[in-house]
Amino acid sequence: MAQIIIKSRLTEHGAVPFSLAEGWPYLLGLLGDWRVWLGGFGLVASSVLWYAGISRIPLSLGFPFAALAYPLVFAGSVLFLHERFSWQSLAGNGLIVLGVVLAATRLP
Repeated sequence: MAQIIIKSRLTEHGAVPFSLAEGWPYLLGLLGDWRVWLGGFGLVASSVLWYAGISRIPLSLGFPFAALAYPLVFAGSVLFLHERFSWQSLAGNGLIVLGVVLAATRLP
């Protein structure tokens, strides 16, 4: 969700400028946007939760679950940001989910 919030705010504020003269006013505008702060807090919280998770399970089991961020961001982008949906992207994200299921499944 943090990525969706940040992307929506960056869309509102415009593209990040590469010049220093335009960069400072842009940065100050971002710092004054409480939703950017909410997105930043979400990034920090997700990092803390990730570290808590991998401290308890094997990394080889936990890391494939990080790939689920791709289909979740795809779904959120289509639903909340009204980005373009394509069947090809859906199929690719479905393969990611299938890969995570295969990686996380332990056969007897």
